[in-house]
Amino acid sequence: MTHPLHAADLYHTGIVVDDVAAWKARMTEAAGYRWTETMSAELPVRLSDGDRLLNLRYTYSLDAPHIELVQAIPGTPWTAGAHIATHHLGYFCDDLATTSKRLAAAGFALEACAVVDGEPSVFAYHLAPSGIRIEIVDRTRIPDFAAYLRSKTPR
Repeated sequence: MTHPLHAADLYHTGIVVDDVAAWKARMTEAAGYRWTETMSAELPVRLSDGDRLLNLRYTYSLDAPHIELVQAIPGTPWTAGAHIATHHLGYFCDDLATTSKRLAAAGFALEACAVVDGEPSVFAYHLAPSGIRIEIVDRTRIPDFAAYLRSKTPR
């Protein structure tokens, strides 16, 4: 059986928070995490109610296993719950469109994706009926994650 994902491609656990800076500080205090700078990307994102231009703000821990803190955006899949918990598991993939279709066929409905030239690109979120959310990220966008993290480290 060929699986849509490969366990070895899991590279982060995402958590949606109301205040990225505050949670960076809290997680550093609690577990000694070090962080990249807080990054921002304005992207067209396809949601169930249509396409929207969203400003995504996020940071990654430099320490493994890697955590991604994502700034909450009300009214989108990036909404922080009353009790903060894991939001998604992030996997690299080699073919975003094919992996997305295979996840949908496996019962993980497409929830959101970045859109470039009208087509899904960069990343996609898939949600199982149980609530488990998978993010797939086009590996060509970050071919060397360790180098990417180093390039985003505050100097």
